[in-house]
Amino acid sequence: MARRITDGVALEQDLWKGLGMGDGALVAMTPIAAEKVIELADGEADRAFLHVYPAGQGCCRTVYGLAFLPEVDDEYEVAEAHGVKVAVATAAREAVRGVEIDFVQTPQGEGFAVMNQNPSGGGGCGCHGG
Repeated sequence: MARRITDGVALEQDLWKGLGMGDGALVAMTPIAAEKVIELADGEADRAFLHVYPAGQGCCRTVYGLAFLPEVDDEYEVAEAHGVKVAVATAAREAVRGVEIDFVQTPQGEGFAVMNQNPSGGGGCGCHGG
């Protein structure tokens, strides 16, 4: 069974509804992103949770991934935003802290945008003092 985040209420600021502990959101999601996740998961039992994870390191930032999971265990923290159950591996908590998920539509296409304004502390092009 996943560990529920109960210390602190989900934070809401303007467009974002954040999940996480008191001093700052662990993950934030826009209502449009939540609508798209719900649409993609509709009727699919193996899409019960949206897993947010660090997928690698880019030049000046961490690259994040999104994937559906059918279930989670006690290795994950789970919170809910706009009806979406978001799962973050406890081991990846600090790498994921501050992630913002949106769904964008441009002339080039549409998709999820996963951003984090917090410095990742890595990168190979001199960013963030690295």
